[in-house]
Amino acid sequence: MTIMMKFKNHITALVAGSVFIFCPAGAQVAFGPVTGDAENGKQAYYDYGCYGCHGFNGIGRHNLANDVSGIMSNEALYLTFLRARADQNPLFPTQSMPNYAKESLSDEDALDIYAYIRSFKDDPPEVEDIPALKAILDAAKE
Repeated sequence: MTIMMKFKNHITALVAGSVFIFCPAGAQVAFGPVTGDAENGKQAYYDYGCYGCHGFNGIGRHNLANDVSGIMSNEALYLTFLRARADQNPLFPTQSMPNYAKESLSDEDALDIYAYIRSFKDDPPEVEDIPALKAILDAAKE
């Protein structure tokens, strides 16, 4: 890989990361349209092991449900994030997300995964609606 390609990859990753650095806490990010097929993306999500960190429903070590990630705000940014770090995995010490070159994950499969992830909604029941959990919490208060 040439020096210019490495430089371009680093700049692209920095721009993608700036969504988090320069966006004020609690600010709403506008999410773009989805063109992939979520049903195909569901299988690819499991085939590529995404569930290992992001959970089976987007609630895991790194949450994705409810559009919480700025990287998921549009397909182009998502693809850039997947591809930008092709020469380093991970680019920053705080990241553990593997990179996915086009040779290992096609754009079509990546956009299908994107569509599936965008379908994740975390809508847990209220504590009062979970009798066993409510009993544990009530007992802990005593």
